[in-house]
Amino acid sequence: MAIKNIALSIAGSATSVISAKYAICLAKFLQAKLTAIYVIDEKALKDLLRSKIFVEVEALEYERDLREQGQVFLERVKKAAEAKGVQCDTMLLKGSIYKEVVATTQNLGADLLVMGELKEITSRTEIFYDEGERIFHESPCPVVVVKNQALVEKLYKEL
Repeated sequence: MAIKNIALSIAGSATSVISAKYAICLAKFLQAKLTAIYVIDEKALKDLLRSKIFVEVEALEYERDLREQGQVFLERVKKAAEAKGVQCDTMLLKGSIYKEVVATTQNLGADLLVMGELKEITSRTEIFYDEGERIFHESPCPVVVVKNQALVEKLYKEL
């Protein structure tokens, strides 16, 4: 079975930039289509409201900022992919991060999911609640966890 469809989970962080570059390299090497997925964390927004850190107007502004940040980041990934000759679609979603990434990966029929390095788990509870861990464990396809920034930068520059 050939890998023809790669999903990329991004969060707008520095590790997401490295993951995106590696996913672009993989897509180029494998002549695969790339789909970058960014999810606005709806639960975090509700928690901020519930804990009274934000009033509703502030939560709406924060959500708008997150949406704009997601759109900017997705556009950067798309442009970077196209600059390397890789077809890249983008998806900006809202909901539970792990549920949206897992469901979208499955709906796309992705052959591979690329994601950033998992953070260090300090308790058993984090295994069940960390979004990255949940995506990793519940993905419907093989997962590539990107590490080694220097190597990724080298591969990306050589494309």
